[in-house]
Amino acid sequence: MKNIFSKYSAFILPVLGCLALVGCSKDEIPDPVSSTSSGISAVVNGVNWEASSGNYKLGSRTITNGADAFVGTGDTLTIIGVQVQDGDTTAIMLSVKLSADRVGSYRLRGGTSGDGTAYFLDGVSEAALQETKEKYSGGITNGELQITQYDAANYSVSGNFGFSMSATGETTYTVIAGEIENVTF
Repeated sequence: MKNIFSKYSAFILPVLGCLALVGCSKDEIPDPVSSTSSGISAVVNGVNWEASSGNYKLGSRTITNGADAFVGTGDTLTIIGVQVQDGDTTAIMLSVKLSADRVGSYRLRGGTSGDGTAYFLDGVSEAALQETKEKYSGGITNGELQITQYDAANYSVSGNFGFSMSATGETTYTVIAGEIENVTF
């Protein structure tokens, strides 16, 4: 037995030593943790706008992480982002009836002439939403929501958007370069 050990020890000991050194290395590189960013951003009347982190209430809805999406009755997708900056709270809300393909282009218009509507809200409350809808009901123009990714398995949506909304005697809002990135529903 002693003869077998000494015969193979010249081979076994260096291999075990190398394995021990590799396993105990202090310079191990950890596996990267993938993170998926999500949110809504746009340029509103020439100023950069981006959803803020945090949870917000809009009527009976809770918007988590600054942006959320909801699929309601009749396959209506609603996407909401909230920004809090310098004490002002604003929101962007997009709502469309989804086509069977889900991915595609949707016209945003006031009234019934489009596939859906879009609003820029000065405040985040049910009252602010109702007031904005009443004031700008027919004034949503030049709007488009392009859904580039609709992931039903992971419940997320991505795309881009832009729209204008105006009404007599009210502030005109022009929302361009809008991006939706992995917003969950």
